[in-house]
Amino acid sequence: MDERARKILDGVHDSAREEYVMILSDECEKVLKDLFERYKPQRVLEIGTAIGYSSSLMALYSDCTVDTIEKDKDRIERAKQLWKTLGVEDRIHSYEGDADEILASVVEGKTYDFVFIDGAKSAYKKQLEFLLPHIDVGGVVLCDDVLYLGLVRGEEHVVHKHRTIVRNMRAFLEYISDGRLFDSKVYDEGNGIAVVIKK
Repeated sequence: MDERARKILDGVHDSAREEYVMILSDECEKVLKDLFERYKPQRVLEIGTAIGYSSSLMALYSDCTVDTIEKDKDRIERAKQLWKTLGVEDRIHSYEGDADEILASVVEGKTYDFVFIDGAKSAYKKQLEFLLPHIDVGGVVLCDDVLYLGLVRGEEHVVHKHRTIVRNMRAFLEYISDGRLFDSKVYDEGNGIAVVIKK
């Protein structure tokens, strides 16, 4: 990544933090970079575009193409502007809608060697189960925020508004621990990061 691109992305990163736009954690960004250097993915699926920060990183880390899903129209427009500024717009394909509703049509007839899941936290398990036939053997799945405010592994009482997310995320972590399907590792850094390799 050249100095100009890094400076642009640093500005996007800082404005996202100021505006409370949820982009990947700094810790997850480091893991993402390491994974791209190691595996050099070519066909990427992202669930949760936000304003295009992580998809831009992935397009700049390799010559991959990215399919990315986002339901917020305004954020998609910001993302498209960013991709154009960085010169990666030809390799990033944006799909507007709720991932649960449009995922099947987005991935139909396609396979991916890298998937980044960073959308609705309650949907991680359901989405990964659905995507499994569309992920290459040896393909990498990266998921941010899997320990959700430290509540997923905690023993303390979970207040009602977080209960569904915590229950579903616990089910997701149990699912990725299935050694018949995956090699997986969960990092405590940030809000919890899962790296999953399909067997």
